[in-house]
Amino acid sequence: MTALPTLTRLAEALGVALDATALDRFARYRDLLLDWNRRINLTRVTEPTEVEIRLFADSLLLIPYLRRFREANPDNPPRLADVGAGGGFPGLPLKIAMPDLDLTLIEATGKKVAFLDAAIAALDLAGARAVHGRAEELAHLPDYRGRFDVVTARAVARMPTLLEYCLPLLRPGGWGLFPKGRDAQDEAAEAANALATLHARLLAVDPAPVPELAGTAIVVVEQIKPVPPKYPRRAGLPAKRPL
Repeated sequence: MTALPTLTRLAEALGVALDATALDRFARYRDLLLDWNRRINLTRVTEPTEVEIRLFADSLLLIPYLRRFREANPDNPPRLADVGAGGGFPGLPLKIAMPDLDLTLIEATGKKVAFLDAAIAALDLAGARAVHGRAEELAHLPDYRGRFDVVTARAVARMPTLLEYCLPLLRPGGWGLFPKGRDAQDEAAEAANALATLHARLLAVDPAPVPELAGTAIVVVEQIKPVPPKYPRRAGLPAKRPL
């Protein structure tokens, strides 16, 4: 079995048991990430143990929420969209740990999409796909708008802008799960108008429960009813004029 002791320990602290297949996939994912990172900018985290902590374990903070959502909606595996997926975080670690997730990775940069395609193939992740496009445009297409149970994004934008990118993808009753930094409470407060405008509500801002991940908090949002059709606005406006 592939030894990733730091990841294994932190996953156990989060209540996530990683079997031999998952650990092997994480090890291959790490190696592939660091190899591609020599050619394209996927991550600034390059020390192997830091990859285990800051990229893999940090992503697994969302697993308890996904389990809770699945318990409340047991008929089908959750459909998860990861917006601005970049090097695949948090979506690919979540898929490795929960293989039945239906995962769509949305990324606007073609070279990063090529990496995501390569990772999905190398790790043999059935039920995962990478989509080359901008969330502001895809969210107006019938195949994407209101089609997802859960949406997430990591290191993309501050909350008011991020919500406009992400919430149009959610069905009513769906959840947004957003890893944020130490100012997560402030960002959530900034997003009050965006939440009201986009017909969503804040459920929680939860700090990470293990010391090594103490810099991360999870902002949890619920979609109450469909987002008004005018949102998201055209590319550039959500960042230039946040709700």
